[in-house]
Amino acid sequence: MTSSIGAPKWPVLFACASLLSACGGTAPPASADKSAGDAAAAAAASSPYKPSSTNQEIMDSVVDFASDYIWKAITTTVDKKGLHEVQPRTDEEWHELRRRAVLLVEAANLLAVPGRKVAHGDKTVEDKQPLDVAKIQQRLDTGHEQLVAFAGALREVSLKLVDAADRRDVAAIVELGGTMDEVCESCHKVFWYPDEPAVPPAK
Repeated sequence: MTSSIGAPKWPVLFACASLLSACGGTAPPASADKSAGDAAAAAAASSPYKPSSTNQEIMDSVVDFASDYIWKAITTTVDKKGLHEVQPRTDEEWHELRRRAVLLVEAANLLAVPGRKVAHGDKTVEDKQPLDVAKIQQRLDTGHEQLVAFAGALREVSLKLVDAADRRDVAAIVELGGTMDEVCESCHKVFWYPDEPAVPPAK
């Protein structure tokens, strides 16, 4: 039997509460959709940034690429052969973890750019699963301020990960990895799958 404590889903709820307090927990009300959508369109039109990559592509190429590495960088696995601990040890390994944290800092800015489309088609870019692009796009456009707040929370925790990598602080990276997972999941629950039932905590 093998178990790992290096993957996401650590219970760091108190840290997450302070990060997410400005983000809100629900999608914007339907009555505000039109005015908020008009404001988002105006912001995109006046923005000097002209995004060509979609949210799906940013997530797949930058966010997942960086966060998965960080979540797997420090693990403890127990099997019949004993205890196996993985963590950065060399200068090169610590530098690589830092690079991935820097990617996440700037990915937060990319996600906050107004006018970015969800996807080029109606399927996920990584595994071609069906994607309700129209509804997700509407939620992102009408709730852009909330998206910016979530992106800010991701930026904050990622900056702390950069600092922890500089200090080679294993415990801090483990804790911040849990906080980052909660930030990401909270955003996804608002914009990507708000109708899915909450998963009960593991016992």
